[in-house]
Amino acid sequence: MGKFSALGRPLTYRYAAPMQDTPFPAPTAQQALPFLWRDTATHRLMLATLLATLENALLLTDSATRTLEDWSRTHSLAPTPTVRAVRVDTARAPCPPLLCEKLELTPQQASTMLRYRHVRLMCGQHVLSHAQNWYRPDRLNASMNTELETTEIPFGRAVSQLAFTRQLVEAKRLWAPLPHGWEIAPLPTGSGDYLTPPAWLFRHQAILQRHDSAPFSAVTETYTADLLRFTPPSLPTHT
Repeated sequence: MGKFSALGRPLTYRYAAPMQDTPFPAPTAQQALPFLWRDTATHRLMLATLLATLENALLLTDSATRTLEDWSRTHSLAPTPTVRAVRVDTARAPCPPLLCEKLELTPQQASTMLRYRHVRLMCGQHVLSHAQNWYRPDRLNASMNTELETTEIPFGRAVSQLAFTRQLVEAKRLWAPLPHGWEIAPLPTGSGDYLTPPAWLFRHQAILQRHDSAPFSAVTETYTADLLRFTPPSLPTHT
């Protein structure tokens, strides 16, 4: 017999619908690298805890790159856990109106004053996130602008001399390993097969500000399932 929620509806595992507003394809690394977590209640509880831990760490930091490197090192995602930015050659995306406002620009001003940078943040073969930056070159120095235009340095590393702070605009979870209402009903046992999660886990939008509080960049970061591509911990056995 299936498990039921407190409302009498079957309690089942479901994936979030594919994101229709994501302007870039799903990471291709996940097609070659296995996902070792299984469709069991225990593994899903672990994944929910890991997602909450990672998202909380990203929300508390001013440097997403540094947090991703710490995560990659802790979970051995690559022999050398260095995060690198790889440019994505896509058409310039318009800065969302709310982010334009936070940058003290109208959408019309933003279309001419802002520069756009879209990169994949990678560790080894893993695509950890897509980062879209709209930034004001007039609020950066010449060397920073040159680095951002001519190299693949992560954005936060290029502007680190600004001692910037990060103001969250929106955080959106795109996948939940556990079903809605899991805490008030028995968990489904699951199939026991390997999980195939959707490509995107969660998305953050934020504004970066200089030490004088002047906003200079808006960023949209979409984090991928490659962040969870490591071997699950062994469970204790009882004799």
